[in-house]
Amino acid sequence: MTGISVEPSQKGKFTVLTVQGPINSYTFTELQEKAMNYAGKSDLAIDLSGVSTMTSAGIGVILAAIEDAEAAGKRIFIVQPSEVARLAIESTGFGDRFPTVATMKDLPA
Repeated sequence: MTGISVEPSQKGKFTVLTVQGPINSYTFTELQEKAMNYAGKSDLAIDLSGVSTMTSAGIGVILAAIEDAEAAGKRIFIVQPSEVARLAIESTGFGDRFPTVATMKDLPA
């Protein structure tokens, strides 16, 4: 089983979580821990360009982070989702709940 990497960094007002690898029932806890640590406390960008698979476990983590951010008046964006991540998000029927930008340069100021 291949693991996941979730690395935080800062870009302007945004905390960026760069995710590499699969997001599934075995790996989602690292994403969950870091996303919940930042969601609602700072503006958050989750870079999904390096995601190789994404199951409902990952969708649930991101939806929870979106809800926490919105409740606290913070912004959250999905950045450059891989084709796999994009299809997983679209398959939920709630794609409009995932604010998405094409690149890091497209994050608002």
